[in-house]
Amino acid sequence: MRPILPILGLLIAFAGCTSLRQVPRSELKADSTLEKVRVATFDGYEYRFDRVEVDADTLNGYFTVTVERSQGPEVWYEDEARVHRIPTAQVARIELVRKDPVKTAFYGASLAAAGYLLFTLVEEPSPEPRISGGGGKGGGVIP
Repeated sequence: MRPILPILGLLIAFAGCTSLRQVPRSELKADSTLEKVRVATFDGYEYRFDRVEVDADTLNGYFTVTVERSQGPEVWYEDEARVHRIPTAQVARIELVRKDPVKTAFYGASLAAAGYLLFTLVEEPSPEPRISGGGGKGGGVIP
């Protein structure tokens, strides 16, 4: 049971939780670039982009797609950059996706406390039963 604790700690440390921070439309300036963005439109669509470049009247959202290529019997996969353009008039909301160390620490501490509680409550069964050796009625095996 003990070797699993460091492994869980490493998973928590490297996983990280994220949070969304909404960008007001007033902060959108032409020729600005935003990284790791979620864009929602008035049509109800939601897009996730690796990078967004803001033009005067358009958001250019860049994302990566894995494409299968083949030539004869050989098959391989390549990442291909794509762009999707959205008029700023159709944009309802822009949110930046950021790692949140406070949320990660909270969940990590909660998981560590639950693991510690579980570890202390679970007793390993003894290999041999204890035998009572004293008076009273019956004697016998004590669980």
